[in-house]
Amino acid sequence: MTMSSILTLLRDVLAFSNQFCPHPIALLRSYRFSPADLAIESPTRDDQSSQQPLSTIDVLSYNVNNEAAHHPTRRRRILRAIFSSGAQIILLQETNPSWEELLREDAVALEFVYTYFHHPCPSDRKAGGSAILSQFPLNIDNIQIFSNNVPDSVFPSMVCDVSIPIKHMKRSSRTTSTTQVNSNNVTITIANVHLRPPVNLDGSAWLDTARKTETFRIYEVKELIRRSQESKRTIDIIAGDFNEGDTGGAIRHLISTGYTNALSKYVPRRKETHRWNYFGKVWQLRKRLDHILWHSDVLSSTRREDCRLKLDCVNCGVLSGYENDASDHQPVLSRFAIIKET
Repeated sequence: MTMSSILTLLRDVLAFSNQFCPHPIALLRSYRFSPADLAIESPTRDDQSSQQPLSTIDVLSYNVNNEAAHHPTRRRRILRAIFSSGAQIILLQETNPSWEELLREDAVALEFVYTYFHHPCPSDRKAGGSAILSQFPLNIDNIQIFSNNVPDSVFPSMVCDVSIPIKHMKRSSRTTSTTQVNSNNVTITIANVHLRPPVNLDGSAWLDTARKTETFRIYEVKELIRRSQESKRTIDIIAGDFNEGDTGGAIRHLISTGYTNALSKYVPRRKETHRWNYFGKVWQLRKRLDHILWHSDVLSSTRREDCRLKLDCVNCGVLSGYENDASDHQPVLSRFAIIKET
């Protein structure tokens, strides 16, 4: 065995062992986050975030676990996490017909009148479902579902356009006050992703599987970007189960193309988004697999307009109270502001 192989093996062992050991700071200082905390100004906000937003939207990403729909306690807690979040756009992974039935009743009551569910075919993997629930209009005819162009990709990605109401403001010529002129809509493009899990196609996993499957996740996000470039639009928000941490290859690639990871920016590294029971409940694997990224470029739908707009994430957190007895993943909630380009 060469020195390079030994070092690679040691890195794999270290990465695996770190999943069992909570961050030392987590033992001294617990993490708490609720929807009310979105309104609290984060110390990591920059000057751009201090602009008066034309509109704000709250986006929730949550892998609900396809099997949890059949467990009364787990599904009740998952539904509570979703509909108590206050999010206007909800992106879900691992949905199925059972989850759709459970979600639709509350969704309609809470004015999520725009919904789209993609269910896996009988020949697909059962965790391949995804859904979007929105209080804002969806362009249903333009929703794209794809995965078959990427070698060894096992779950599809969903790309859709959402029409967000905004208020155009102008200064009065006689006063310094700001007055409302009219309301309009701006379109943002959102991708709901579930990237290749760090397991082999037969379900097995070894110390090096996460590293070896990283290439497939990079291919998946590259295909996502390629398709958006073909349609001459930028995906403004990419969210979902990335199946890798903050420094994973797919995340690094997206950051290199202009995206920012809200989880990295606002959530302490000690806080995981996924727990998996190992040897019963003796040990728990803890990982940061769920992310929400946004692009800082001008929104595609406003590039030819006099008032060019862009997105900025003003806060993000992992909702507390759903670490156990719900999904194996935890809900990630972000608030975005639509602001004028400066």
